Amino acid sequence: MGTILRIRKKEFFKSIRWKLVSTYLILIAFILLLTIIFIRDYLIKSNVSETQTNQLAQSNIISSQIAPFMNNVNNAYTRSYVEDIIKQHSLDSRSRVLVIDQEMHVILDSYDDFESQNLDLVEVDNALMGINSANIYRYKTDYIMYTAVPIIFQNEIIGVIFMSVNADFIFENVQNILDKLIIIFLIALFVSFFISVFFAEIISTPIESLTESVKKVTLGNYQTKVEVKGNDEIGALGNAFNSMSVKLFQVDDRRKKFVSNVSHELRTPMTSMKIVSDTLLSQDHWDEAIYREFMQDINSEVDRLNNIIDSLLYLVRIEKDEIELDYSVTYVNYLIEKVIKTIKPIAQMKHIEITFISNNKIQINLDQEKMQQCLLNIVGNAVKYTPENGMVNVSLTDRRDTIAISIMDNGIGIPEKDVPFIFDRFYRVDEARARKTGGTGLGLSIAQQIVQLHQGSIEVTSHMNQGTDITIILPKH
Repeated sequence: MGTILRIRKKEFFKSIRWKLVSTYLILIAFILLLTIIFIRDYLIKSNVSETQTNQLAQSNIISSQIAPFMNNVNNAYTRSYVEDIIKQHSLDSRSRVLVIDQEMHVILDSYDDFESQNLDLVEVDNALMGINSANIYRYKTDYIMYTAVPIIFQNEIIGVIFMSVNADFIFENVQNILDKLIIIFLIALFVSFFISVFFAEIISTPIESLTESVKKVTLGNYQTKVEVKGNDEIGALGNAFNSMSVKLFQVDDRRKKFVSNVSHELRTPMTSMKIVSDTLLSQDHWDEAIYREFMQDINSEVDRLNNIIDSLLYLVRIEKDEIELDYSVTYVNYLIEKVIKTIKPIAQMKHIEITFISNNKIQINLDQEKMQQCLLNIVGNAVKYTPENGMVNVSLTDRRDTIAISIMDNGIGIPEKDVPFIFDRFYRVDEARARKTGGTGLGLSIAQQIVQLHQGSIEVTSHMNQGTDITIILPKH
């Protein structure tokens, strides 16, 4: 049990939960630290300011009480009276009170230590200039506040009241408040830890589940899904993963079907050539006509193999961006007529009528050879999947900034669920029909790549047993 706990503890400190918790706690601790510093500075400034105000008020009271007696302070009775005043204030405020003349000589001291001595301090200088001043100084471990106010009689500064008081109580009060705040903040940090662990669990659990699902996908299990809860960012991530998983499954499924199709397409001509060659080798002598017929069959199968291989290599070159367009000014009308002329013999064998409609001659820059290949693939497909006595209509339309080449047939059509995928590599709508009509399922993918190289697009609409309409849209410039 102890080993299990140690392992789980080790895993926790390596997990995203710990990263979230530690980040949250560091943030909270940083905020609390800044708060404590701010409160401490505020309390110190506030208490110091309040104490300074009180001390200056006390000093002004003493100043106003003894001002009328300053000129006669050397009189024993007057001196005793003034001395009683400052000692009473000293006792009440727990401070030291000094009466200083204009020459900075200490006339009276509530503690009787500094009498007849000079006291050259900044506060005294300021008071002799008519400025009230109060400052805090630190001596070793103690804080002392000095205050000085002028003694004014008949609008003339005749002396200074100087007070010093121990200011440790200011910092002690602040520290007491801070100690209580620190305890409160520690409790808050402790509570925050459990809250952060709770929320980290909420956040990290779906991420860990997603990580496990990703591992399964990397092992080839493309049907893996994650449970999506909520519409937040993690939910969006889960939906994106599920969409990716579905797409990977579809791609893998199409890849397997493609391998199967290509294997069949390659095996068929190879098998035919093998049968023909075995037949030729089975006897020592054949008529020349038979030799020629068999060699024509072998040549036809070799051409079929070459077509399959060329299509695969061409698609690979497009995907690697190794194909560059050779633009030239082209009359699109003549290009379409050339394509129709090439395919017309095949159409005539099925009694399919091919028509071409164009309102005017259109001239743009494009790669003639590649666009011709694109049109041959699409128009050829239209003829291939249109039954006998059908029709294929090709139209050319001039739009504002683009041209549109539409190939419409009245063939067997494409199921609605398959329309979004017909340009995907390796995709076959009907395996049995594809093998019957030939092809590798690469023609439309190659056609789309060529159109996209021209910065164009292809739109498809189709209805079962009614026909298909494929429109190629190309920019004029």
